[in-house]
Amino acid sequence: MKGGKIEGYFEDINVSGDLEEVKAKYSPKDFSSDPKGYFLIKVNREENAIEVGYCTPDNVLQKRILGKTPLEIIYTIVKLNLVSKFEHAADLGSELQKAYLALNNNLEYIQDQDLKLN
Repeated sequence: MKGGKIEGYFEDINVSGDLEEVKAKYSPKDFSSDPKGYFLIKVNREENAIEVGYCTPDNVLQKRILGKTPLEIIYTIVKLNLVSKFEHAADLGSELQKAYLALNNNLEYIQDQDLKLN
């Protein structure tokens, strides 16, 4: 793949001759809390939406965010300046996507657990 082209995107992508391959990894030891707080995510079937509660580090629920898609929720969270760490925003995006899949496929959603697909 080094030094070639990838076609089929909006524009062809040139691949660097010294493309670096990086193995992805994660350990729970890498985790540290976001100083701005944390989020509680659930599927709200009554409103056919994803419901997100924003809690401060001292465990006070401050905001309830309701949305239909992960993208609109994460953009709202970013606009409200409720996250300070990239990895927290990335984790939120992953959890919101799982909640979206659960909502739209009638699956059980439990935050921080894998979806059980039928």
